[in-house]
Amino acid sequence: MRRSITHQLYFINTNDMLNILAENIISKRDRIKIGPKINFDNIPTDSEKGFPLLSISEEFYSFDDVILTEENKHRLEYIITENQNSKKLRSFGLKPKQKILFCGPPGTGKTLSAKIVGSVIGYPFVYIRFDSIISSFLGQTATNLRKIFDFIESDKFVVLFDEFDIVGKKRDDPQEHGEIKRVVNNFMQMLDSYDGNSILIAATNHPQLLDSAVWRRFNEILEFKIPTATQREALFKKYLGVLKKMDNVNIKELVKKTVNYSASDIAVICEDALRMSVIQSKTRITDIELSWALKEQKRRKSIM
Repeated sequence: MRRSITHQLYFINTNDMLNILAENIISKRDRIKIGPKINFDNIPTDSEKGFPLLSISEEFYSFDDVILTEENKHRLEYIITENQNSKKLRSFGLKPKQKILFCGPPGTGKTLSAKIVGSVIGYPFVYIRFDSIISSFLGQTATNLRKIFDFIESDKFVVLFDEFDIVGKKRDDPQEHGEIKRVVNNFMQMLDSYDGNSILIAATNHPQLLDSAVWRRFNEILEFKIPTATQREALFKKYLGVLKKMDNVNIKELVKKTVNYSASDIAVICEDALRMSVIQSKTRITDIELSWALKEQKRRKSIM
């Protein structure tokens, strides 16, 4: 939704801009529960460098903001429902699913889906990159992990452990030193003993690197795949739909040319085309801009 608002603004005057912003804010707040006020005072920091070990924000997304398979959408909605009914489940000695693993290639919607879960259920979104908590000092990484778990147990959050394969690597990997193996053990122990109310989501682009014991710690696993032809068409219509005027845009042809492209790739293509149209003071988009943007993304992907 945010992206749609941004692109629309290029083609409207200031008064219309303010009206659209106001309408979208009201619409978002009507559809999405507003979570608790965020407390930034107690964010844990690394003892070695003093850097924050996580970032925290309040997001406003909905399932309209992502193109998911019906299966993944249904599972995410049910995870939200379970956690909304946690008291009822606990009264019967049951717990909602709170430890979720997202697997899939980069750009397939893992991070956005985690933000949507936080938005819909009304919890602040906590983002953790493992490369920021791994310390060069022996034992400090485990301390950093302990600080993080103490923090997320203090309230209700949706927590994303991004690039999870860094810490979830196989313990028998000869390429890894002893500190990483200790971190894997520490993390699994903390995950096992976790008894808070936050939803913990770990995301990995490389599931084949994960230790076999790590998989068993999660009570739900979702696989995110490269979008199908139908999903790619929906993505192009979603990102280009902010423009009411499109000349000679052949979306079916764009779909054929973007086999094995991620949702993120398609978003970049559309944004590049929109930027070119804006710079040239056009009020509509054509296949010329989209063809150029597609070539640019192919060039970047070839370098990567």
